[in-house]
Amino acid sequence: MDELLKQIEKAIESSLPGNSDRAWLETTAGSACEVNDFAQVDKFTEPGRDLLARGGKRWRPLVMVLTCRALGGGDKAVPFSPLVELPHNGSLIIDDIEDNSVERRGKEAVHLLYGTDISINAGNLMYFQPTYLIDRADLSPERKNLLFSGYCEDLRRLHLGQGLDIYWHNNHDRVPPVEEYLQMCRFKTGSLARMAGRFGSLLAGKSREEALESAVIWEDIGVGFQIADDIINLTTGNPGKDRGDDIVEGKKSLPVILHYQKSPQTRQELSDCFSQARERGIKEGKASVERAIELVDSSGSLAEARQIGIELLESSLTRLRTLLPPCEDRDKLTGLVEGFLKKQA
Repeated sequence: MDELLKQIEKAIESSLPGNSDRAWLETTAGSACEVNDFAQVDKFTEPGRDLLARGGKRWRPLVMVLTCRALGGGDKAVPFSPLVELPHNGSLIIDDIEDNSVERRGKEAVHLLYGTDISINAGNLMYFQPTYLIDRADLSPERKNLLFSGYCEDLRRLHLGQGLDIYWHNNHDRVPPVEEYLQMCRFKTGSLARMAGRFGSLLAGKSREEALESAVIWEDIGVGFQIADDIINLTTGNPGKDRGDDIVEGKKSLPVILHYQKSPQTRQELSDCFSQARERGIKEGKASVERAIELVDSSGSLAEARQIGIELLESSLTRLRTLLPPCEDRDKLTGLVEGFLKKQA
């Protein structure tokens, strides 16, 4: 899919260019602007461009483009790739600030490089900036309305999920039930996967109801992806981040929640590990991080969480094969999900 990824990267770069000009600024603002020094604009968009340049899986725009192609829409979705990739990266900038993270994608977190104020602004701009693509699209008013309403709904869901996640890791006494955790994931991680599936279908000309069916499948896949991410964080460690940094941030991930249910007698010790890790940081608090991981693994909670993620992805894979007609692009989409499954192995 190298050629397709090149097209997606080109669309993303066009939406947030390294060298802005009057045309870009007025397209973004929606009207003429009395700004002549475009270098200053480049300065406050730089944190977002920096994070995008570090790479990323780009699986969300791939889902949107391949869904559109599988449903007969050709490459109509390619120019709309920034609609799912820019808000994802914007949310990472804001998330790192909220979590006091020091690293992202193998480099120093952008707010530490550029400052918190300009990074918050850059992250927020990335939520809203790509909506100009809908404004300028050669689509019917009804189709544009479906895209706008879907975009706003999924961004609201994203922030609801982030709010729950923040509340839980700031409140050591609050351990949510598994059902609440999965809902948080549907909001936080599933929202942009949901948007990708929905928009791919809508841009292929499908109805609101058909698009929602695609959205729900990809929302569940997003949850499965999050569970895999939770497990990797506590085992091998996510690429570009430290193993167990979820412990430092106080996150109530699925393996941790399951452990609290299965081994309530260790609740105080695990809570102490979280507190000590957060107080000391990932380097000085390494012993507390490793003890917390040891506790969670000893109860079988990592294995149980892995199985929940596998079952969710396998179910979604079956539904995806039923929804889409047999074709090469469907095979590429199912290949993405199979890749998520391999991460669980």
